[in-house]
Amino acid sequence: MSDIPSDLLKEILRRVTGEPLLRFRTVCKEWRRIIDDPSFVRIHAHTQISSNTLLIRNSTTNTLLYSLNLDTLNHNESKQTIEVTAVKPFSRSGATDVPNLPAPSCHGLILNSHYYEIDKAWVVWNPLTREFHELPLFKTKPNAESSLACLGIGYDCSSDDFKVVRIDRMRTTDSTTTVHQTSIYSLKMNCWRMVKDCPYDFPGHRRPGVFLNGALHWVLENKIVVLVLGTEDYRELPMPTKPGESVLPSLKALGGFLFMSYYDCNGNPMEVGQLVEGWVMNDYGVEKSWTKLFSFTEDFLLDVDVLTPIAYIKSKGLVILQNFDDFLLFDIQSNSAKMVTVSGLPSNFYCQIMPQSLFRLGRSFAVDVKSKAAMKRERKRKRMGKPTIKPQARVEHSVIIEKVRLFFDLNALAWSDDDYDDDDVDIDDDEDDYY
Repeated sequence: MSDIPSDLLKEILRRVTGEPLLRFRTVCKEWRRIIDDPSFVRIHAHTQISSNTLLIRNSTTNTLLYSLNLDTLNHNESKQTIEVTAVKPFSRSGATDVPNLPAPSCHGLILNSHYYEIDKAWVVWNPLTREFHELPLFKTKPNAESSLACLGIGYDCSSDDFKVVRIDRMRTTDSTTTVHQTSIYSLKMNCWRMVKDCPYDFPGHRRPGVFLNGALHWVLENKIVVLVLGTEDYRELPMPTKPGESVLPSLKALGGFLFMSYYDCNGNPMEVGQLVEGWVMNDYGVEKSWTKLFSFTEDFLLDVDVLTPIAYIKSKGLVILQNFDDFLLFDIQSNSAKMVTVSGLPSNFYCQIMPQSLFRLGRSFAVDVKSKAAMKRERKRKRMGKPTIKPQARVEHSVIIEKVRLFFDLNALAWSDDDYDDDDVDIDDDEDDYY
């Protein structure tokens, strides 16, 4: 391994998805140092923007999550069996917490906002490492009526900080004027603060923001509203030409591009309409760069259910759409589509693209959860006659415990307790070397 130049090794590792990288941390100290370096984590996250890893939620039980790499799909076979990896949801107070999909996300972190349970705290969760951070409850202004209009999570590279955004419709009891109050939570500062009000009106249901290029995006009937996280200013982006007055737009970030879908809902936003067109913005912010990728005819739509674009692979000229329990692979060049049935998927599922992220939530935002592995180690200590760390001693040993967690993330790697012993861990004195 030492024969590989460090720069070349970093270049190779940044192209590897997150799950193998967690295992590669055990290869040697040099690999672990590179993978844990915050600058490498940021570069890796940028590389994974075009990731085709799919996070799937079973809509029947609402408690199961799966991961599927769409690159493993065989485009030549209509029926195939592909390995689907189970993803463990996180737990709080002994209760499983599974986010609704699609959910606001950024660089592999999910914002679980509990849409219809306003008394629950919001949570930022990393499905790969299974670390999560619970946000403090948001407090509205006294003597004011409020309702959540928009939300989202994004990454501000200028401050190296993840930011959670919420836009609330606010109206005081002595006023008839409604304002859209914008509040931003900083994971680095661990607090909410109000910024300038949003100048746009968001009618209807709560809308998750789409993160791309350092900004959150929400689509209205005739414009895309953008909140730039670095400056915290609002601006607009143009939309592609609408195919008719009765269609409704839907915005996503697929393959590192803004992707606009138009659904024929007869003008009724509560009706599940048919997908009729799909557009991609090839050059971010340039109106003329909107390019139509497909336009489905009525005859074609008779043979499918409700189509939802879930991935755009520009290098292959391919758009992948969900068709109830199946996938539809649309070839842009030949203007042809092929239905693919994958064995092993849950029936009637929800899904979204979710890159595997190495961003850690455990160092600055510690979660006091006693895992099964920790309890097993405690039983082992008792059998060997070693003293158990008492609650008052936990405070004195907090720094040591944190450094051990940084070396070995048991939840993420699913190691057994036999793979290491607490007493054999060499703790480095330089805390800043680890992330």
